[in-house]
Amino acid sequence: MNFLYHIPGIYMALIIVGATVFSVFFGYAIVKYFHWLEVDAEQRALALMMVSIVTTINSLLVAFAAISVWGNYNDADRTVSSEAISASELARDLSVFGSRDADAADLDLRTYLVRVVEAEWPSMQQHQRADPGTEICFNKVFESVSLLSPTTPRQTVLLSEVLARMNEMVKFRQQRLQGLVVCMPLTLWTVILIVSAMSFVLLYVLPPRPFYICLIGCWACTLGLAFFFIVAVDHPFAGDFSVSPSALQEAIENLTQSRVWPPP
Repeated sequence: MNFLYHIPGIYMALIIVGATVFSVFFGYAIVKYFHWLEVDAEQRALALMMVSIVTTINSLLVAFAAISVWGNYNDADRTVSSEAISASELARDLSVFGSRDADAADLDLRTYLVRVVEAEWPSMQQHQRADPGTEICFNKVFESVSLLSPTTPRQTVLLSEVLARMNEMVKFRQQRLQGLVVCMPLTLWTVILIVSAMSFVLLYVLPPRPFYICLIGCWACTLGLAFFFIVAVDHPFAGDFSVSPSALQEAIENLTQSRVWPPP
């Protein structure tokens, strides 16, 4: 379903909800055409009682899935914020360090952040993979920081802070890239779809009257919207509803305003 993340969000919603409603009513039409579920009043009452049980279980499964993917989405958003904070702290430590090598590392850091926003983020949204050029920029930042040589006791203390911030950036970058492959397990998807199908099959015992058709349609739309939400946030960095790079953009703006960058 990766193609869904390459189209506008409104079309994703229409496709998922429309496919759910169409599948439900197509199945209903087939069942009624071939008279597969002709039941008496007692059997219909028993089937409707089972519907309430199955739909409750299905609702719990869908809610669990939604909470799970939303938790992963929030974790990804916090990772981006943490990466931006670490970058800002690293830039300030380098600024205070006060050496030519620190200024070079400072410039490499800003170049890396701009590259993340302008090149890596579109790659993450559209292709769910990191940008090789951004990885090269990040390695250059790490190399520049490793070349720092303290000449005063003050710089010696600052160097330990700079290295700590650099290691934090390594950690948060890896966490962000690992979020590219985070998704809901196929097993859970399979269980949800099977239980959803069972709930509709039980509803197919209802006669084709306007009220019952409306009832089935409402349940189909509700389930389709729930599926849309799960799919939309299942991949935190993909599609229109992906995690925003605004924290990194804000960090770039703050660094630009707070420091006069030396020419490259």
